[in-house]
Amino acid sequence: MTEQRPERPTTEKEATAAEWAAFLEARVKEELEAADALSPHGWWELTEPGARRFGVRGMGGRVFAPILTGSGHFLDQATALHIARNQPHRTHGDHVGKLMLVNLLKLQAAEDGAPLAGALLMIVRQFCDPFLDHPQHPEYVPPEGP
Repeated sequence: MTEQRPERPTTEKEATAAEWAAFLEARVKEELEAADALSPHGWWELTEPGARRFGVRGMGGRVFAPILTGSGHFLDQATALHIARNQPHRTHGDHVGKLMLVNLLKLQAAEDGAPLAGALLMIVRQFCDPFLDHPQHPEYVPPEGP
């Protein structure tokens, strides 16, 4: 089953570069704070499949995330690989890229304050899509209640 996301609203007012910048910057800073709190160690690697303790090993060699899903070797390895691919130094690089985009949006806002359009709007929306249900999202549509 795939996750259903709300459809993009069709509103008369389009969000400005400043609004997109403020929203994306706030979300990136939240994620950076959460990442810093979770792991002060920035480099993880996989132990070898079949090792005494299979999983994700930190810089000190200690296995801090043993992977035992009970669903077989290949799924265990896929889970461990996912964890290693989403390690702090990689996600930090993603956050830096998003903050660079925020700076570009701020520059755009300072120049004209007009709504975003074209390719830049598509890129910004892509980075903001995971937060579409956030009440501060520039295109947030409250759920219909009883």
